Amino acid sequence: AHGDHPARSGTAQMFGIGLCISAQVFQASMLVYEEKIMSQYDVPPLRVVGMEGFFGILIGGIVLCALNAFSVESTPAAIYQLTHSMPLLIAAVGSIFSIAFFNFAGVTVTQQASAVARSTIDVSRTILIWAVELAFGWNSFNVLQLMGFVVLATGTMLYNRLIVLPMLEPRGEAEALVIGLKKLGAGPAAKAADP
Repeated sequence: AHGDHPARSGTAQMFGIGLCISAQVFQASMLVYEEKIMSQYDVPPLRVVGMEGFFGILIGGIVLCALNAFSVESTPAAIYQLTHSMPLLIAAVGSIFSIAFFNFAGVTVTQQASAVARSTIDVSRTILIWAVELAFGWNSFNVLQLMGFVVLATGTMLYNRLIVLPMLEPRGEAEALVIGLKKLGAGPAAKAADP
């Protein structure tokens, strides 16, 4: 039945890709705005997460009502499934707590470092999910996915300077970094001798 309408399938794929890109733009905007708020005001990370959660529930409830009205979503069916499947209920509650903890950690990273640092560290979540899927047999191993994750992890470590390659550093920054590392290695005596 899926092969009967290739034009519709292509349109649906483009719509799906468009939604993914829109979600990425929205997420990036939210992280940058979050960093701006956290740099201007002294707000505890837990309060930020609580406010984001409150407004998320409010907006999600409104969208859910609209989706129920147009028969796109069925809240009674979802509640029925949750109340009649203990594994599904445990997974849903576990997901709520893990997302809350993840958002708290993310807001703390944004407050202490930056939104860019948070988004690069966020990559580790995707790798961890993939590893868990493989461990539980929910996904099959794919060499291309492994290569993608290696590139992703390497890029993250390079960006956060966990791996430093002088050839990739801008010339002035590379020299300052090497001088700084030499001073750290030499200890207080080198700092005292330096004018």
